[in-house]
Amino acid sequence: MDLLEVGPVLDGEQLSEAAGGFHQVVNPATGEVIAREACCGSADVDRIAASASRAFESPEWQKLAPADRGNMLLKLAGLVEREAERLAGLELLDTGKPAAQLRTGELPLTAAIIRFYAGAADKIEGAVKTTSGGSFQLTMYEPYGVVAGILPWNYPLVNVALKVAPALAAGNAIVLKPSVETPLSCTAFAGLCTEAGFPPGIVNVVLGSGSVAGVCLVDHPEVRKISFTGSTAVGQAIQKLAADRMKKVNLELGGKNAIIVFSDADLERAAEAVLFSAFVNAGQLCVSCSRLLVEEAVAGEFESLLVEKLSRVKAGDPRAEDTLVGPMITRSQYEVALGYLAGARAEGCKVLSGGGRLDLPAPFDKGFWVEPTLLSGARPGMKVADEEIFGPVLSSIRFQGEDEAVKISNGVIYGLSGSVWTGDSARALRMVKALDTGLIWVNSMFVGYPQIPLPPHKMSGTGVELGFEGLLAYCKRKSTVIGYDETAPVGWNLG
Repeated sequence: MDLLEVGPVLDGEQLSEAAGGFHQVVNPATGEVIAREACCGSADVDRIAASASRAFESPEWQKLAPADRGNMLLKLAGLVEREAERLAGLELLDTGKPAAQLRTGELPLTAAIIRFYAGAADKIEGAVKTTSGGSFQLTMYEPYGVVAGILPWNYPLVNVALKVAPALAAGNAIVLKPSVETPLSCTAFAGLCTEAGFPPGIVNVVLGSGSVAGVCLVDHPEVRKISFTGSTAVGQAIQKLAADRMKKVNLELGGKNAIIVFSDADLERAAEAVLFSAFVNAGQLCVSCSRLLVEEAVAGEFESLLVEKLSRVKAGDPRAEDTLVGPMITRSQYEVALGYLAGARAEGCKVLSGGGRLDLPAPFDKGFWVEPTLLSGARPGMKVADEEIFGPVLSSIRFQGEDEAVKISNGVIYGLSGSVWTGDSARALRMVKALDTGLIWVNSMFVGYPQIPLPPHKMSGTGVELGFEGLLAYCKRKSTVIGYDETAPVGWNLG
């Protein structure tokens, strides 16, 4: 196929070149170069951020009522659905995701997120705090101005919607920076924003590496708020850089999440949830549960059930409708996952299924494929049990009793999500209270989006995404006091 050309988006137009040179975009399923990406230098970032600032301050944007912005978002959701096949095709090339996952999961979720915030745009409400003392005391919410949305490579399109929809609903302009590895759907989405009626410059796109384009965007004086999804290490660097300018930062970072299965759980349903959570998107999901904590009394039975079910999980050609697991999305993460698997063996884990590179025939023989892997015998303190792998690797850890399950689950530096499986409702409530994590599913998995917020705990981030709280994260608060008693004292009585 001919190479695709992709460039930054400025004032609704995609640029053919930029000062940062070109990057080759690779299809991870095949290892083939599929696109040439024009990357930004500091001058390009400055131009794009200045464009966003002008667009935000323009009468065309400022005169819009919240309901007007909501209607534009509704139109955008419709355009995403109209262009679903094209967007899914770009995402398949960029990430190697299974086509069925894109068509039935990610594209509908992208549209649903946009629609949720479209409906919320005119429901941002302040409050009258009190009317005593001859004054009204009010609080209200306002947009920040220009916000930066810095995206990960694991869910490019969904994360575009997660940044753009609440930012625009709140009245901001946004400059997006997708991962240098996965730019295709982000630039296409920006074009749909223009078609939906958003003024030029309200949605701009910076392309390039995080070390150049990302740093310039975070540090730019026109950018008032930063929303980043990605690794904890990069999130820490962004927070430190933003602190010098006192910028507000929203960070959704790593996770080493636990799915906890008690002996009284419905083991069949729990097994389905465990496999889906661990291996969907090849484990490249921040809320994925890559630690299985299983009660000792049923651990052997449950691990055998997982092995049997995992044998029916097809990994391979992303275009095939029955494929459930695709490749690692970047070469570097592919190498990281294989390194963890080698380390797990050295630490004494037993491989129950998978355990290495997945060998496939051409044209997938040069892709970044890792076998969906189930490890038993993992223990707290092992790297495979404590560190985020971000790959299709599930570590089984045995426990006895609630207290030990809580101790193991809370014993990592992260606190993003988790899942509890039990037939005892009182136990479920005790576990929810005891677990130090921002989102917990009980006898369920990956449901509630986009209505529920995702508030990270510990080293998993700051702020919140999703839900109505995710909209307010794109607003700054203001308090106002309006006096109405002309006889009330206002200071010294100087006569």
